[in-house]
Amino acid sequence: MAREIKQGKTANKNLLLATKSEVSGTTQVTPEVVEIIAQIAAQEVSGVYSMRGKLSDRFTSVFGSNARGKGVELQQATDGLVIDAYVFVQYGVAVPKVALNIQNAIKSQIASMTDLHVEKINVHVSGIVPEKADSTIDPNNLFGDEVTN
Repeated sequence: MAREIKQGKTANKNLLLATKSEVSGTTQVTPEVVEIIAQIAAQEVSGVYSMRGKLSDRFTSVFGSNARGKGVELQQATDGLVIDAYVFVQYGVAVPKVALNIQNAIKSQIASMTDLHVEKINVHVSGIVPEKADSTIDPNNLFGDEVTN
């Protein structure tokens, strides 16, 4: 079970992983790492178009950097982690089925990679992205006036 580590008067937000080892010491994971694991797991689910980002995520992507953990919010509860995933899904998919697959993927990946207990995963569908229509406009003949020589 993860817990916050108290250092002096300030609280370190790192998660302490329970490890069984003969070697003394601790293993800590930042919440951002858990958010990235959840983001990648959700993006790999069939039917997910993308994750919802914040305005700051858009600025970082403009400058070539990837927004890490975008679309995922993590909270610590007494019984485990509570994860909120904000996604855009593709048009035509069964939303409840995709949401269930997202929950299973996130829970499985976090459990296997960190051994943390996930209490609840809330999936928020922020939008549906329609399929792109194929453009039938010929760039060499924009107005449809074919001139034959």
